Amino acid sequence: MSQPKSTPLPAAAQPRLLLSILLVGFLGQMLLNPLLAPLSRQLGLAEWQVGATISLAALALAACSPFWGWACGRWGVKPVLVVGLFGAALALAAFALVSLLGMRHALGGPLLVVGVVVTRGLLYGAAIASLQPAVQSHLVTHTNTEQERVAAVGAVGAVMGLAAIVGGVLGGALAGIGGLALPLVVMPVLVAGALALLTRFRPGDAKQVERPAARRVSYRDPRVFGYLLAGLPLMAAFATLQTIFGFLVQDRFGLSDEATASVTAAYLAALAITLAAVQTGLAPRLGWAAPRLLRAGAVLSLVGVACLLPGRSYLLAALGVLLLGAGFGLAMPAYNAGPTLQLDSSEQGALAGLISANNGVTYALAPLCSTALYGWWPAAALVLAGALLAACLLVALLHPQLRQGGRAATESAWSRPR
Repeated sequence: MSQPKSTPLPAAAQPRLLLSILLVGFLGQMLLNPLLAPLSRQLGLAEWQVGATISLAALALAACSPFWGWACGRWGVKPVLVVGLFGAALALAAFALVSLLGMRHALGGPLLVVGVVVTRGLLYGAAIASLQPAVQSHLVTHTNTEQERVAAVGAVGAVMGLAAIVGGVLGGALAGIGGLALPLVVMPVLVAGALALLTRFRPGDAKQVERPAARRVSYRDPRVFGYLLAGLPLMAAFATLQTIFGFLVQDRFGLSDEATASVTAAYLAALAITLAAVQTGLAPRLGWAAPRLLRAGAVLSLVGVACLLPGRSYLLAALGVLLLGAGFGLAMPAYNAGPTLQLDSSEQGALAGLISANNGVTYALAPLCSTALYGWWPAAALVLAGALLAACLLVALLHPQLRQGGRAATESAWSRPR
């Protein structure tokens, strides 16, 4: 099967600089992932309070992203990035201050909970929501062809994945070197570094490219509804596992706070690397239709969750993580790319908005529900993840669009240009 050739982005778009800003900016967020469990334990926060913080950040991001996208067209990309990065750096600095005061028992009770939720949840989520739409809109408006636009969007996605890998490893390493306080201090410094990089950015003028008028797409449009319905439990399972994994590692293996951060970072890095390798390497080369990839990915992920259920085996946990990375690496591109084959170019923007909204719902609800379940009975959160993956598999097996196909079931999601 022939693969589409890689299309370089135009030099006028300054892609390397903008993608570097995006990478450094989101590292400030991803550093926290391996620290969630040990930090919450040191602060005396309940699991559901951590979930509420993550959910509020996701809601703020989902609610503010459309505004930032509009602001890019109204005020330009650079002012939006300046405001967003400055706000994110201030929010993370405030979160670090609140956390350090809590770790030293100078702040506690409801004030500590409110401080964490407002700084890391509401304020940071609202500010960081500016980065991806600003960078993506600038790169896309500096393209002339469909291939260049695909390359621009793909580059943004790749950088986000890289931030997850590097951030998880770096967060665990910093905690191992200087305790939990060190990554808390580094987070706002990294975002401030992205703000410093922005001084080198010269937006220029976006090329005026004639495009067909954008058309709306309903969530229940029969051409895409099956994929959205399958993607909802798929992404909810992914958000659930991301949220509870640090708690699972610390409780399962009886580790100290610093050791938990390091071990969690190693596991999450393995998952992210496997996911990225399968998503960008194996999935396109298999030549399978999107529904088949969805089914295979859901099955592999279910086996991965099953490996996490038994007791204290680092090896079995590693096997589970690798299977989860492979499973989600097959299923996620099918969920994202499959429905694009059903629509024409004037509907692709609306479809991207539907998929983003679908994902936003899962990241708003899954962390809160999964942490509440974990606090009640740790295995219940894993059962929830398994049930969600089983629901994804059932939709992929039984929904008429995914069972019988249409174009998405008879040709690969990567076999023709979009």
